[in-house]
Amino acid sequence: MEGASATVTALKAGDVTHQAILSELEGRRRALDPQINAFIHCVDEPAALAADTPLAGLPISVKDQIHVAGMPCTFGLAEKRPMVPEKTATAVQRLVDAGATIIGKTSLPPLAMDFQTGNDLIGRTNNPWNLEYTSGGSSGGGAAAVASGMSLADIGADLAGSLRIPAAFCGVYSLLPSAGALPGDGMMKGNGIELRHFARIGPIARSVDDLELLWTHMSGEVRQEIEANRIRLAVCSGSNILPVEKRITDVFERAVATFGSNDVEIVRAVPQALICPDSWESYGTIMGHETGALMNRVERLLARQLGRAAAARSPRFLKPVHEGYRRCEKAYGRALDRQRAVAADLSAFLENHDALLLPVSCVGTFRHRKPTSVTGPVRDYAEPFDIDGNQLGYLDALTAFTTPVSLAGNPVVTMPLGLDGFGLPVGAQLVGKTGCERQLLALAGRLSSMLQQIAAPGASVKRCFGS
Repeated sequence: MEGASATVTALKAGDVTHQAILSELEGRRRALDPQINAFIHCVDEPAALAADTPLAGLPISVKDQIHVAGMPCTFGLAEKRPMVPEKTATAVQRLVDAGATIIGKTSLPPLAMDFQTGNDLIGRTNNPWNLEYTSGGSSGGGAAAVASGMSLADIGADLAGSLRIPAAFCGVYSLLPSAGALPGDGMMKGNGIELRHFARIGPIARSVDDLELLWTHMSGEVRQEIEANRIRLAVCSGSNILPVEKRITDVFERAVATFGSNDVEIVRAVPQALICPDSWESYGTIMGHETGALMNRVERLLARQLGRAAAARSPRFLKPVHEGYRRCEKAYGRALDRQRAVAADLSAFLENHDALLLPVSCVGTFRHRKPTSVTGPVRDYAEPFDIDGNQLGYLDALTAFTTPVSLAGNPVVTMPLGLDGFGLPVGAQLVGKTGCERQLLALAGRLSSMLQQIAAPGASVKRCFGS
């Protein structure tokens, strides 16, 4: 499968024309997107860009939550007059300035408020591995587009797992940068609005090389050689903390065994303060306090009252978010103090380990679920997941391993580990040191090279440039 890096190389060498790549991708979209529903908006005739730019006209897609000047930005809402931003999000503009071509906007749930992707604009987004399964959310359109070969890379966003869950479910890679590593503008419904914590823009791609290429131009960092010392990898399957599907732990453990047989030093450990009730509560309090500032008092009160049953089913995610809606400054301050403590604890832990390998969620990709109720953009799912005989609510099963990492603010590469017994991909979070994206990407590349590479059925892109 040809990815972003190989395409840029071929474009620069003159082995293929920009128009040939665009035509190939358009053909794939016409053939596949009626079944997958990854794109909300496609650019009919992207401008041809010169091959002498750093990215040589590389075609990319962008999640339809992220502002692109002059393009409708729906946020997954079926509005008659969607927002049309005047300014492109800085992180995306850097790619455009380097020569990337935006070919379209990819789907998300309304206001990015679900971990399945679907909306009234185009319907549900299906997983390229099996159309009966979800692509995850909220960056599910981008992950499905990349996995199916309809896009060479997608730029998404993550608040509570919205890059990591779709990447894991679709068998592709994502990079969640360190908190504050990239500008956070251009992600909210309204100009000039930003959240102080957690919301981060990042790329989804087919390989670590592709992530590194995109990161270079999004961050402005210069590529550098990383010394290939013996890897010291901390691992935690999560099953000693919460119920985790056996199909996930089986793939996880096979990958860990493969790493060990390739001279990776494996240590079974996780920072004590990372995945625990205090972390879940602190994340929710901060998120609820800050997103609550975008609502008026009546809206916050209604959200709490109407969501009581849902919050009771989600003690690790929604309940603390609703508590945060109270906007108590003392509670917010305590949560920020705990956040700093968690970040410091993880930083100290990573002084003795190169990275931490964790599951992305307690469940793998699952068959599409219909919400029990819908209130505006808010969907409630009353039916819990049955995880090998243990019941776990929808939101908690999907976020229990993502929100503590979001709280700490460390960079994460989501990497596919292999296929489960149903032939569906399983991914993991590879958590690195804050501010060390380049080292984390190098490490992810080395670990990925030890595993059998996977590609969604029918996702191979025809090589339209010579042999």
